Amino acid sequence: MSKRIGLILAALLVVAFAIPSFAADVKIKGDFNNRFMVYTDHNDWLDSEKGVLKDGSSSETWGEAKYRMWFDASTNDGKVKGVYALEIGALEYGKPGQGKSSGGSYSGDAINIETRWLYTDFQLPWACEKARIRMGLQPFTVNSYFWAETIMGVTSDFAFGPVNLNLAWLRPYRDETKDPDDDVEDLDAFYARVNFSPVDTVKVGIFGVYMTGDGDEDPTAPGYKGVSSQYYQVKHLGNRTELDLFNLGVDGKADIGPVFVKWDLIYQTGSVDSTNFVEDYSGYKYNEASKADEDFDVNAWFAHVDVGMNFGAVKLTYTGWYASGDDDASDSDFDGFMSVDIDRADSICVLEGGYTDDDYFGENVGILDKGLIFNKLALDFKASKKLKVGASIIYMMTAEDIEYTNPETGKDYSEDQIGFEFDTYLKYKIYDNLEFAVNAGYLFSGDAMDFFERDSRDSATTYDSMDGSADEDIFISTCRFRYKF
Repeated sequence: MSKRIGLILAALLVVAFAIPSFAADVKIKGDFNNRFMVYTDHNDWLDSEKGVLKDGSSSETWGEAKYRMWFDASTNDGKVKGVYALEIGALEYGKPGQGKSSGGSYSGDAINIETRWLYTDFQLPWACEKARIRMGLQPFTVNSYFWAETIMGVTSDFAFGPVNLNLAWLRPYRDETKDPDDDVEDLDAFYARVNFSPVDTVKVGIFGVYMTGDGDEDPTAPGYKGVSSQYYQVKHLGNRTELDLFNLGVDGKADIGPVFVKWDLIYQTGSVDSTNFVEDYSGYKYNEASKADEDFDVNAWFAHVDVGMNFGAVKLTYTGWYASGDDDASDSDFDGFMSVDIDRADSICVLEGGYTDDDYFGENVGILDKGLIFNKLALDFKASKKLKVGASIIYMMTAEDIEYTNPETGKDYSEDQIGFEFDTYLKYKIYDNLEFAVNAGYLFSGDAMDFFERDSRDSATTYDSMDGSADEDIFISTCRFRYKF
């Protein structure tokens, strides 16, 4: 592995020294992030949407490194640019067997050596103020609550005075076939956005995304996974479904003196066909009415607002969002809002707010397919040029009740309270480009967290603690030393 890294870096250095003779400007940038799990009492919870809350403490402490480096080669006039970024990590201290090959699908996911970005960006020789095309594996953002990650595609950016137009074609999944009797069942996404400023202090964006693809798996075949509330995101559908998903949204921000407002509103409709829906989170189905090869109509929405005020070195912010949930797992409707591929750090205990952010419970704006009502009041204080501290209180509940059955007793429960969470952080600039940060979060679990509770006895899982009342709170504290250049 180290030999492979050395060869890559050597080749890039040769290119970097050779390019000046071709009148190009080469920049090397890096983000070297050393992260530590200071302590958590529920490491069983931090399992990427597979987490559970076992009776008692599952405490852990570890260290890891995630390093990113990218090479930006552009012509002197800036009209053509090529970018190659690699990522190594997150490598945990002492953890074996972490090697995987690089990839180019959702999030560019792989470990050890990952091709994070690989794209060419160039100016079109047109008369308009700005007309650029970018193609390849690239950072892509529709909206931070809907789709904001690395993806393969061709994107464009045009400027006409105060108006910006973005158009894109993305290819999250390619189905290769060499059989003339097989259908090509790719997954494609088409994106359009218009940004404008009606006044100097207000920015507004209107966007639409259409995703379409045909599934190449038989939903009646043994072992077919279908759509699970455990992985209720478009990126987890893969090529297992026939997808026609329309997303229309408006977002923006306004600054009125010390007051600022940000907003997002997204409506989602369409269909997810030739699949089935199951609740297999805990190894059993609470939706026995699910049928194979069923068609589902999508009707969901999401709304978010930030409202805040700056008082010199102090900033007070309220953040609230509503992600619709599905209230009936047995019908043929998907009413839960389904993001594509995002990373949300709004909560340390429930989302990706910990600095060891490869270990988390959820990254979505909802929990399972039940949506989420999220309320957060945050206070940030910039004590000096080097020191910043803050604290927040969060209240969370699902938009629709989590309905579940204890598989041992057969008793039914219906709960929606995720609970109150208290978070705090400190960030300190040791040097201009080296930051130390530490944070901590404590979730006082609401009764809906009972759904995730398990008992472990002699390596066997039991459900005695699943009684409609939450018994396990969650504490997480992480820190990092981050060098960026």
